[in-house]
Amino acid sequence: MASTYGTIALRLVELTFAYYFLIGIYNVFFHPLRRYPGPLLWRFSPVPKNIHMLMGNYAAKALEIHKTYQGTVRVAPNELSYIQPQAWKDIMGRPLRSEMPKDLRYFGGENFGRDSIVTTRPADHTRQRRIFTHAFSNTALKAQEPLLASYADQMVEVMGRHDRRGRVNIVDLYNFCTFDIMADLTFGEPLLLLQKGAYIPWVHNLFAGLKFVIWGVVLLEIPLLGPLVQAVTAAPLKKKAQEHTDYAGRLVDRRLAEANHAKPDIWSFVLRRSGGGEGVDGDDGDTKGLSVREMHANAAVFMVAGTETTATVLSGTTFHLLRNPRVYGLLVREIRGRFARAEDIRVDGLVGLEYLQAVLMEGLRLYNPAGAGLPRIVPKGGAEICGNVVPEGTLVSVNPYVAFTHPDNWARPTEFVPERWLHPEDPEWKDDRRDVHEPFSYGPRNCLGKKVMHDAVCNGTSPLLTNDRLAQPRVARASPAAGEDSLALRHGAVSRDGGVGRAEELHHVGEGAVDGDAETRGKGLRYRVACVA
Repeated sequence: MASTYGTIALRLVELTFAYYFLIGIYNVFFHPLRRYPGPLLWRFSPVPKNIHMLMGNYAAKALEIHKTYQGTVRVAPNELSYIQPQAWKDIMGRPLRSEMPKDLRYFGGENFGRDSIVTTRPADHTRQRRIFTHAFSNTALKAQEPLLASYADQMVEVMGRHDRRGRVNIVDLYNFCTFDIMADLTFGEPLLLLQKGAYIPWVHNLFAGLKFVIWGVVLLEIPLLGPLVQAVTAAPLKKKAQEHTDYAGRLVDRRLAEANHAKPDIWSFVLRRSGGGEGVDGDDGDTKGLSVREMHANAAVFMVAGTETTATVLSGTTFHLLRNPRVYGLLVREIRGRFARAEDIRVDGLVGLEYLQAVLMEGLRLYNPAGAGLPRIVPKGGAEICGNVVPEGTLVSVNPYVAFTHPDNWARPTEFVPERWLHPEDPEWKDDRRDVHEPFSYGPRNCLGKKVMHDAVCNGTSPLLTNDRLAQPRVARASPAAGEDSLALRHGAVSRDGGVGRAEELHHVGEGAVDGDAETRGKGLRYRVACVA
């Protein structure tokens, strides 16, 4: 009897392998995407891509593949990856009424609902964006400038007293700062991470939740097992997602109860536009306001989209500044030439600093928080992308990490050279495809808070370079005790006039390391969001 069961089990395994082998043969030779190039195993099965997604190094692997296969690349049986400028327009630039819908699996599926501006349907997206535009306008940002400056001052103070050895985990510090800023803008009160010097459980759970999203994407692609696992985990995952939204909702409710429309946070502008309640017309009489449920959902989204992403850009830009003494010195000289003290810094003054703006653009190029990008789904009837008709149902995306660092698009692609943005007519940079650089996405669903991120990054880096005590860092070796995703800074040798001493080598704790080879840079300072979302 046991032998019979064993034989049946063996036959089932053989049939399963035969079934998937035949599917793989179909994918390679008969699939509608068969003419697109890519590694054989990646065209055969989604398993190779999924493995690298789970390892957290898909972005780096995709760059390697795009260097081997020119143009559009097939990175899974039903998925195409683009790095051409035209792809932004063809994929993301379509009007909302005919848009390529997002693959909602990368946004937590139905667990997070469809109430936020990120996942809502086109008609509701237009309404929500019109309302939130006022909260991210130049007028709003001008009113919020003192708040941004106060947190930059706090960060400088924390760096000054953080450690007797003169070391600080700058990645954590940037995260503390961005979470406090966004909480103040979203809830009307900070999370006090800078003050406490530690993450609160809600933020820890937020990071963990992002990783679970990718696990969910991968598991759903496993026939039989995927739906089974989803059925088992759907309820607890939805519960966790609801807990995240509920926590944000309670803080929003507390802020709304204040009825303080003069406070320069997001809701003061939204409430004026929404009329303060569900279904209430806005100021123009034809724009429906936000429901309370939509307010809760968007608050939860802002605490993801406006925090770790900004900290990633700050961390990556800081890393490159310390690895490039020449650039660091020029930036110090420019900022100190305009501001004698950190407390003198104002956003209006920073906008006029050309080299700072170029440094920020280069930081967004090399350390863009979008990582490998988020797929869209080709709608019914197919669509033309970069001159070729792509069949309906295909997953398509512009891969920012690859597009921003591929040698077909950039001269000296992995080098941190802000001058490429200052002197585009220079023979060395004239062939750079700057129109591929869309760090805040493209089209009607592009990043609503890009101006906030810009101001936060400028405010986050500039005070550090005007402080005599703190504007002298060099990269120090991180130790396992420093924790994952760490970038330790040690006070070093930057003179008052901007001369910079040699930066030591950075070692990343955890997956990958930056060891002096520019080509391995993408494996260091892991993007939490970039690799898991």
